[in-house]
Amino acid sequence: MYDQLLGGEPGRPGSGDGGPEPDFVTWLLYLDRCEDPVWLGGFARWWYDEACRALLPFVHPDGAAEPATSLTAFELDAAGRGRRRRPGRWTEGMTEDCCQLSARWFDVAPSATASEMDIFLARFAGRRHIRLQISIGFEQRSGRLPLVLPALLDLTRLVADATDPAYGEIVVNAGMLSPATMLDAALGRSAESSAEESRTYLRGYEWVTVCPAELTRRLGGPNRLWASGAFAEVRPLRHGGVLLRATDDPFEYRADRVRAAFHALAPVLPPGRPGALPTVPPAGSAMLSAVPGVLAGDPGGHDLSRVVFADPRSAGSPVPGQRVELGPGVPSSGPTAR
Repeated sequence: MYDQLLGGEPGRPGSGDGGPEPDFVTWLLYLDRCEDPVWLGGFARWWYDEACRALLPFVHPDGAAEPATSLTAFELDAAGRGRRRRPGRWTEGMTEDCCQLSARWFDVAPSATASEMDIFLARFAGRRHIRLQISIGFEQRSGRLPLVLPALLDLTRLVADATDPAYGEIVVNAGMLSPATMLDAALGRSAESSAEESRTYLRGYEWVTVCPAELTRRLGGPNRLWASGAFAEVRPLRHGGVLLRATDDPFEYRADRVRAAFHALAPVLPPGRPGALPTVPPAGSAMLSAVPGVLAGDPGGHDLSRVVFADPRSAGSPVPGQRVELGPGVPSSGPTAR
């Protein structure tokens, strides 16, 4: 959402004034088998209501003036004709032809915990796959991000128990390429093929990762994942998957903690050795059309330090003292340097 609404890098807010980037967090859950429009309409209303119940108090504290809001829907009919609408309510935007629906709260009171919030639903890879995304920013609100994380974790557990998600993640202070994951990008996988294979290969591993039932069974189940020592929380989900939280504090998810998650999940990760993303010309450059398949406008500054640059097929059991290589990070300053 931030890349579409705020002019920053994909999935992250822009600072706007050249100063330190504000804190932000992105919540993602992916569902497949979503062809039934009646089911999807009912689920979308329920998910939106639960997200608002859990998260709106952080952008609209009691007694504060109503924040500015914006609702946007994009529809695509059977003939491929698209149109953008501004529905008055979320339920009015969830039509049979709806491909994307978003709600945004901004210009919030100074007393609010967060500075802005976006709720976003999109169909992709055909009409079978759904991306649910929530992005929350904390510009000029240093130190408040941890206050929101418990609510996001509770929402993950609630929605993942109510559905049978194909994948999910919570990412803190890192640019996103959704519906592709950072692992997809490093492997050169398209979001579409990654989604179609999400019950064959795990799409990524982040601070919080939702693993579907099919892959949880191949990993030996929740007890074996807990015994690996790679996770601070292994929560079984109602449909057989698990919610995996790598560390108590998201800012501790780096270096050896990333390596531990990689080794624990290696049996279900997609094959191949990740590599650095290409550096491409700025958005709007005429050179972009000559570089097929690149991430348009990506300055090559994405943080790959949470991706292990090794083929999971050769990972085996970690050797004491041996460290596999992580991808390149990006220089950080201000609130994102923890």
